[in-house]
Amino acid sequence: MKEDYYRRTYGPSAAKTYETTLFNLITTEFGYIGGPDVVKLFVKKIVELNKQHYLRNEFVLPGQMRWLALMTGQKYSKSKKLSDMQLVPVTLTLINPEDVQDRVTKLKKSELLEKLIVRLCTETKEQGGVLTETDISILLRLTIAAISIHVKNYEKKTRKVVPRVGTEMDMGKSLTHKSLALHNYKKKIPTSENARLIDHTPESVDRYIKDGMRIEKLYADGYNEWDMAFLTRLPIYLVKEYVEIIKSYEKEKNNKTNLENQYLEK
Repeated sequence: MKEDYYRRTYGPSAAKTYETTLFNLITTEFGYIGGPDVVKLFVKKIVELNKQHYLRNEFVLPGQMRWLALMTGQKYSKSKKLSDMQLVPVTLTLINPEDVQDRVTKLKKSELLEKLIVRLCTETKEQGGVLTETDISILLRLTIAAISIHVKNYEKKTRKVVPRVGTEMDMGKSLTHKSLALHNYKKKIPTSENARLIDHTPESVDRYIKDGMRIEKLYADGYNEWDMAFLTRLPIYLVKEYVEIIKSYEKEKNNKTNLENQYLEK
């Protein structure tokens, strides 16, 4: 069972190769030139030619490496294979002078990993790609669960979203940017600043806030979370995130009222 999990989780990443990128380019951009086997043979010949003429390591600094990431702007679905997705080569900085200094100053391991994960994800986005948690797991030799914990801790502390597949392709339970948009709105942060903090467009922020306000209205009317999910057509996990924020501000408001009443009584 455990072996199947690892094969299912990490196995598809074996398709993230230059050959896959070239195969997809030929089949999507150049029309019919033969069946899959013919295209694969064509790809193999091009790769062999590249190895003879390509100048390797020309623009990669010490501490950096090349990696293939999913290209941004694609729609992801569970039925879509990784080998069918468009890939983009990116340069990742695994070690830089700041990392060495952090070790000198004995920065906690958790903080070291958080900084590294955020840097890798940010660098990838700047180059038109997006990393999955599986990518990061392979690069850093950490479990996906550990990666997820570090990302969530960082986002909770900073109220900033780490760009990755879940946040960039609107999939999975990593869509914390939606609930963060509502959180920032409740703190009276302007839309332009809110958009900057969660790294999304103002239009997206307004849409997330609108969804959050719909949930707040239904919550005030006494609907349960499953009913709210049905009425708004939002995922149940997202409804729960919105409700959690609404409850926290409700509690904060009640505490403030109680303190004011106590002050007046004195």
